[in-house]
Amino acid sequence: NKIAQVGAKGIKLLMSDSTDAVDAGHQISESSIGDELGRIFDRVNGRIILGTFASQLSRIQKIFDLASIHGRKIYLQGRSMNNNVQLAREIGYLKFDPKLLAQESEFKRLPDDKIIVLGTGVQGESNAFLTRVVNKEHRSVSLKPGDTVIFSSSVIPGNERSIQNLKDMITRQGAHIIHYEMMDVHAGGHARQEDLKLMIRLLQP
Repeated sequence: NKIAQVGAKGIKLLMSDSTDAVDAGHQISESSIGDELGRIFDRVNGRIILGTFASQLSRIQKIFDLASIHGRKIYLQGRSMNNNVQLAREIGYLKFDPKLLAQESEFKRLPDDKIIVLGTGVQGESNAFLTRVVNKEHRSVSLKPGDTVIFSSSVIPGNERSIQNLKDMITRQGAHIIHYEMMDVHAGGHARQEDLKLMIRLLQP
């Protein structure tokens, strides 16, 4: 209603992001991501290694909520992820029990079904957490059969090759991969065709 009211005042120009303009339908909601992740957590018995954007605070909050429900601790990885979680908690955007966070010593002794490794690097960035893990360069995390790696992100155009290389290396090391084309584990921040059409109808530029 608010957007329609703005449109009624007269809009000359609408500049829309076109990243997902080639995709039909509506972008899925963030709430459905939490439901899908919950179903995954229900059936995974081994370690969960989850990669997402450090800026996606609502997704991170849902992961903390699910960790609490499923009796798992979270081992944070990546400077941006650690910084964002700490700052967001200090200012009240993230709410969780600090006891949910696992330190390195605790991570090494926890059973596989009691840990979630949460980090960055889902776009195959060279120095990011996931890339260092698959290259066997990470000091405390290495992949093993029974691990489930969740890519809670979509592919940013231009990163296709580096992400596919990352997935190939994960599979070769015996881990299972779940990504957004298989299940609803990511809600994009980009409007799809019907979202874009709706904005045009509401704003009438």
